[in-house]
Amino acid sequence: MNNIKLLKLITRERPVGTETNKEILNYLEQEFMKSGYEVTSLPFDCVVWKHKKSIIKSEDIELEINPSPFSKPFNGIGEIVIIEYLKELQNQNLSGKIIVLCGEVSERPIQPKNFPFYYPDEDKFIISSIEAKKPKAIICITGKSKLSGMNPFTMFEDGNFSIPSAYMSIDMLPQLKKLIGESPFVLLLINSENKMATSRQLVANKKIANSKGKIVVCAHIDTKYDTLGALDNAAGICVLMNVMNCFKKVTYPIDIDFVPFNSEEYFGASGEVNYLNNNQNKILLVINIDSPCHINSQSAISYYNINESQREIINDSMKKYEKIVNGHEWYAGDHCAFALKGIPCLAVTSSDLFEGALEYTHTFKDTLDTIDPALITTTAEFISDVIKNWIK
Repeated sequence: MNNIKLLKLITRERPVGTETNKEILNYLEQEFMKSGYEVTSLPFDCVVWKHKKSIIKSEDIELEINPSPFSKPFNGIGEIVIIEYLKELQNQNLSGKIIVLCGEVSERPIQPKNFPFYYPDEDKFIISSIEAKKPKAIICITGKSKLSGMNPFTMFEDGNFSIPSAYMSIDMLPQLKKLIGESPFVLLLINSENKMATSRQLVANKKIANSKGKIVVCAHIDTKYDTLGALDNAAGICVLMNVMNCFKKVTYPIDIDFVPFNSEEYFGASGEVNYLNNNQNKILLVINIDSPCHINSQSAISYYNINESQREIINDSMKKYEKIVNGHEWYAGDHCAFALKGIPCLAVTSSDLFEGALEYTHTFKDTLDTIDPALITTTAEFISDVIKNWIK
């Protein structure tokens, strides 16, 4: 299947555990086997989220709000309290109240509770402080995300967080204050539903006896909710499939794993955890492909735990391709799980990731017209060259 057809097949909303996600996994599994790769399927439990219109209402004013992904539901009346500073989380009595988080408290998204790879103390403090205060529910006032195109962004996206939550734009804060001015008691409806489901992590591999190690090529297959995920990350999967095609008829003295990670956008990172639990040993290099091939851009390479001699190998390959350039480090993709363990990693993304490409990710704007199909082929050829030169 050519790049255009594959992009069209994959570019659909496909969060972990959903029917579309399962359909695409089944397709990839068949393609892996047709290409002669051994396929492993690692099952895991997950949560599928559904949501409907949610509101906050006083006697005369009703405002629509966005339920946080994987939030617990809520339907009730409560006294509302505005929290702007972290110290207020500790000093105020918030038990049984509906709290509005704004100002310095809601400046950025909070890592999911007990996230397996990175759960900073600051985020742990915020979550534990809120849960200890036992509010009824939370409304987060947020603006434009620095890590995606979302505006407003979700502060909490966490099925393990015990307090129901929703979010709304900072532009609506004056209207919310007007609503609160009518009465401190409001009706809040967070129309959110979580259902248990199952999914799986596919691994396509080419193994040999007495292998000298393993190279991992990965790209996440899943999306957030309410986005088609063309750039993020149907393009990455297309690159991965092109690289696979280069190696299906050749054998090298190492193992190669091709991994369409199936929970990069999920609060539990279950697919990544499952893979790492089974494959931590003997990994020589990880190449992660995420949001590459944005139209009118180049493919940018960043390095993690790469020494000088290894960088020379990559630079030698890069000289052949004018569309491949050096880029900035970024710590928000699947390579992080490996890099934090000291494993050599390359991350491959669009050269304008922070100047243009991110504006589309996690939004309804992430459609097929954001992608340069020709750059998919070039990027795959470069990655294939790096692997061949690494093995020499």
